[in-house]
Amino acid sequence: MIFKKLGILAAACFAASAYALPPTETPDVEIFMSGASAQDNNIEALFRQLCVAGTLDIFRDNSPSPGSAHRAFFCNVDSAQVTGLSLTNPKVLFHKRSAGGSAQGVNPVIDGVLIDAMVINNNNCTLASANEFLCTISNAGDLIEVVSTAGVSDVNPELFVGVNTPAGFNPVDPQAVLNTMDVRGAAALVFGIPVTTSLRDALQEARINAAQMPANCIGDDTKRCMPSLSRYQIATLFSGQIKNWDQMIIRNAAGQFVPFTQALATVPAPANDLVALCRRIDGSGTQAQLNAKFLNNPCTASAVAPALVSDAVNGPVVVLNSGSGNVDVCLNDFNNGANAGGSNPSLQTFWALGIQSTEKNADIALDYRFVRVDGLPPTLKNAARGTYSDWVELTYQWKKPGQPNAPDANQLAILEKIAVDAGGPEILAALNQSEFKHPWGAGGYLALSTNGHKTTAGRIFDQNNPVMPYTHKAGGSLNNCNVPVFDLNAVDTNDNSAFQL
Repeated sequence: MIFKKLGILAAACFAASAYALPPTETPDVEIFMSGASAQDNNIEALFRQLCVAGTLDIFRDNSPSPGSAHRAFFCNVDSAQVTGLSLTNPKVLFHKRSAGGSAQGVNPVIDGVLIDAMVINNNNCTLASANEFLCTISNAGDLIEVVSTAGVSDVNPELFVGVNTPAGFNPVDPQAVLNTMDVRGAAALVFGIPVTTSLRDALQEARINAAQMPANCIGDDTKRCMPSLSRYQIATLFSGQIKNWDQMIIRNAAGQFVPFTQALATVPAPANDLVALCRRIDGSGTQAQLNAKFLNNPCTASAVAPALVSDAVNGPVVVLNSGSGNVDVCLNDFNNGANAGGSNPSLQTFWALGIQSTEKNADIALDYRFVRVDGLPPTLKNAARGTYSDWVELTYQWKKPGQPNAPDANQLAILEKIAVDAGGPEILAALNQSEFKHPWGAGGYLALSTNGHKTTAGRIFDQNNPVMPYTHKAGGSLNNCNVPVFDLNAVDTNDNSAFQL
């Protein structure tokens, strides 16, 4: 018994000594941010740069995917790197809630609604590796209800109306955003259309039959064998107009036009020929960007709505996924006749489409593949050249000075630094090249010229300086419904050239 107590004491001492800053220490500046996970790794990379050497502790929730719901950073921020701080090297505790996605970074911030955030001082965190900790979030005291200091979303707040309104919230009032919120562009994120691997293979065989693809392409993941769907076809499928795959007519090897599942000699047809859609829930920024880019919703009145109700008899089969990881599972299940996500109880195979950013599945470990859109792969280069259109400008938002729950001067100084530098070319280039290199090219993020970042001379895309020279801003207001136009501020003052043809 004595030895057991000594062991517990030793473990406690070890845990305490592992912290750069004790989690019970009162921070000088505390910030709570909620919303989309898209910027989580970028923000973490920035804190690694901003913190005084040896002072940073990183905390992640202890879920199967640590940090996917909550994370926090605690360190002395180097005041020489952040303009506007009133303190020298202040102790800064930054909480980031990603649970609930973009919706939690918009409506609760605008309306001042209390939501849960992870604490680190409830004896709930244990050492996982050097200065990195895993924290429980399910015990009493692990979470605290707060009004977020700031939010982050995949699209600007004004798009969270109509079909994008999250459950339990009212549609965003655009006038309230204009009057009470400061909205900052964060980075450009390139999205794509993933399909089950079996559907990708079927599309490859169809293109081979039409003499539009080399004969050895089936199962090949490289760019030369990447099949394409048009924006119109994608819109038709995601709006539920096409209910089963045999409503699509495909040329077979004999040159005859026949229903899709009857056209294939090599790739087996799925057990169920209903179209399956692994979409996201209302309030998801990922779903909101697809609605805007492919359905023009809510950008124009009477726009087409995305399919919402699943019809297991007539189709389409629609699965509403709360997160991008759920989309991964959904596509895997439909491809393999499995039911890990609970949406395929019949254990049948389906040809399915989903929605993901190009951060996902670069190692092709999951059973889905991205397709071209209008003949173009979803690469950073194509987006930056203005030829690939499925990309959006992520935003940060917080209350304007004088508004309830507005950040104070020190919080604001750090938020402004995050808004510009977490999406800077240096950080994004490192992430893109280490995490998001697909067999068909590089996906991921581009820095915004509207944040002061400049393109490479001549507009030749440089993976080491990934900058988006186009913007959805019009009249000073960022709106992802707008058609992107070239930003002349993206070019050096000594360079009179504009976009590359």
